[in-house]
Amino acid sequence: MKKSLLFIFALVSLSSLAQSNWIHGNAVWHYKYFNFSMPGSGYIKVWDDGDTLIQNKVCTKLKSVKHAFEPINAQWELAEYISDYISGIVYYSNDTVYRWYNNEFQVLYNFSAQTGDSWILSTGNAPFGCNDTSYCDVESVGSVNLGGNMYNELQVNYTMDAYEYFYGNINTRFGPTQRYLFPLTRVCDSMTILDIDQITFICFEDDSLYYNPTNEACEYYLGLKESALNPVSIFPNPSSGKVELLSAIPLKTIQVMNLLGSTLKEFDTDLTLKEIDLTELPQGTYYLKIENSKGEHRIKRIQLSGR
Repeated sequence: MKKSLLFIFALVSLSSLAQSNWIHGNAVWHYKYFNFSMPGSGYIKVWDDGDTLIQNKVCTKLKSVKHAFEPINAQWELAEYISDYISGIVYYSNDTVYRWYNNEFQVLYNFSAQTGDSWILSTGNAPFGCNDTSYCDVESVGSVNLGGNMYNELQVNYTMDAYEYFYGNINTRFGPTQRYLFPLTRVCDSMTILDIDQITFICFEDDSLYYNPTNEACEYYLGLKESALNPVSIFPNPSSGKVELLSAIPLKTIQVMNLLGSTLKEFDTDLTLKEIDLTELPQGTYYLKIENSKGEHRIKRIQLSGR
C-alpha cells in the first residue's frame, strides 16, 4: 500500500512539474517594433484574455494590440494609433503548445524537440514565392535560470523558402525570447517588397514570474490607453467586400490602406453604423484607418477573401 501511494504521489508531482513549464495565470507579453515602410515605432502588448473550449480542449485566448507612434508633420510631432495585431488561441499538452489555425490545432512550439529535430508551422498556399510547408528547425537545446527555476530553451532557425518562421531562442516558460509570440511571415521572392514589422521582445510576466532582461519600459503612452478609446467593430471579417463598421460614437473618416501604407479608398460619414464597399479590391490583407468625431484614431486589419 505504501509503495502504491508513493507511486501515485510521484505521478502527481511529475504532472505538476510539467504543467509549470508553460504560462501561468494573467500572462502578459510586451514587444517593441519598428517599421521601415510606414515610419514610426511603438510596442505590442499580448495578454491572456480568458479560456475557451475547442474540440473539448480548454484553450487560452491571447489578445494583442499594437501601439504605434507615428510622425504627423515635418517637425516629427507624434500621434498615437492603436490597432489589433496578430492574436490567437493556444492549447498546451505534453510539452507541446498548439495554436488553433485554419480550423485545426497545429504545433506552435514543440518543447520536447531535440537538436536536429523540426516541426511543421504551417502548410498550404504560401504566397511570395515561398514553400507551401514552413518548418521550425532546432539547432541546439540549452537551459536558463528564470526566477530561481531552470527552463529549457530551444535555439531555432528556418529554411530560406519558409513563409512563416521563428528565429532565435524559444523558452519553454513563455515562448520566443527575441521575437514575437506567433510566427511572423516573410517574402521569398526578391522582386516583392512587403511591409514587415521588426519586432523585439521586451518583457513577460504572469502570476509567478516577471522577466525583463533589459529593464526597458514594458509599455508607455502619449495619450489614451486602448481601454479608454471608444470601440469600433468591423464585420464580417474576413469579408467578400461589403464591410460594416459599428462605433460607440459617430465616425468621421475611414481610409483603406494596403500593406505598404498607401491609401486606396476614403469614406466620409457622420454615422455610428457605416457600410463600405471594397468589392473592387483584390483579395488580401488591408488596414482601415478610422477616425471618429472625437478625433480618436484606430487602425483595424481587414481580410478580403474574394468572391
